[in-house]
Amino acid sequence: MLAPKKLRIAMFTEAYPPIISGVAVATATLVEGLRALGHQVDVYAPWHPEEPAEEAGLERLRAVFAPVPGWIPLSLPMTPIGLARIGKLHYDIVHTQHPFTLGRAARMLARWRRLPLVGTIHTQYEQYVHYWTPWEDSGKRLVRHIVREFCNDCDGVVTVAFGMEQLLRTYGVTTPIEVIPNDLDLRRYLSADGAGVREELGLAPGEAFLLTVGRMAPEKNLVFLVNSLAPLLKQGGARLVFVGDGVGRAEVEERVAELGIAKHVLFTGARPHAQTPRYYAAADLFFLPSITEVNPLTLGESLAAGTPVVAVDSFSARESITPGETGVIVPHDEKAFCDAVRNLLAQPEKLKQMGLRARQNAHVSSESTAARRTDQLYRRLIAQRISDNTFYA
Repeated sequence: MLAPKKLRIAMFTEAYPPIISGVAVATATLVEGLRALGHQVDVYAPWHPEEPAEEAGLERLRAVFAPVPGWIPLSLPMTPIGLARIGKLHYDIVHTQHPFTLGRAARMLARWRRLPLVGTIHTQYEQYVHYWTPWEDSGKRLVRHIVREFCNDCDGVVTVAFGMEQLLRTYGVTTPIEVIPNDLDLRRYLSADGAGVREELGLAPGEAFLLTVGRMAPEKNLVFLVNSLAPLLKQGGARLVFVGDGVGRAEVEERVAELGIAKHVLFTGARPHAQTPRYYAAADLFFLPSITEVNPLTLGESLAAGTPVVAVDSFSARESITPGETGVIVPHDEKAFCDAVRNLLAQPEKLKQMGLRARQNAHVSSESTAARRTDQLYRRLIAQRISDNTFYA
């Protein structure tokens, strides 16, 4: 029996390392997985000031960058000459991780070369319109329109959570949608050792280590988190640690000062992704207060490291947490959140058992692979294109 043909894939993404974000990590992991299957993946991503001097299989495209906290490079539209140069390469399929500037370039390439187009939706983009317009209602309608029209121009759509699939259907997306959770290399988390972290952070013996990791931004709901935990923190015996940075940090720091809990809260700033396993492993609880996440990598990382999660109710939390076994899911209510945390900290043996179950469940889920399922999707779409002999107009 002949081995399946190895594919050449054009992968477009607005977020790629050294950007630190869930989408960047997930995309890089997918690319690595596809290459492990033998495929040639050419990645097209925005220029970044901290990019390596050279990386095989990666081309940096024109972008604008402002050196302010939380800012990431923004792609510029591709020129006809640049697109024509890429179009001379013999691709089997085009895949974009975003529907905007580079998504449009991916769509043009697919139409021109008559190739199947796959679009991945990682994000509830309508929850981010506050970054570029004060008219949020009209901004959300515009974003939903852009996402709907783009997805309906694709041959296949991928999203990373069933809740996001349902949301896309409410937008009016009619293209077949495949739910493929992000690949996550859990090995570093399953074997993570938190030795020495508490001492580095200056935590006292017996002081509870409460953790959140990730980009600090308004949609992450971090002010809600500090408001919720303030009564608990004021009593002493617990420290809230923020690992990450971003445009929302100043607002959180200001609220912490107003609440009088500064000595109970620590901001480490951004840390390389490779260093985060030890923070999870050392923590007693991890928090996910955001209700805009789709499939947050931090949640899976925490569970794999054996740290139970307290999350505000959302479809991403419901798809990842087994309530009472690996964490708890609470309403979007400050008192309910604080009470849940207080209750767990009062039951150290239960916390320990929840952590063990979280790590065991993560070990099972780590055996699945998004790369293999994505490969199967590619082959179906390519075969369908050949069978139907249908091309873009």
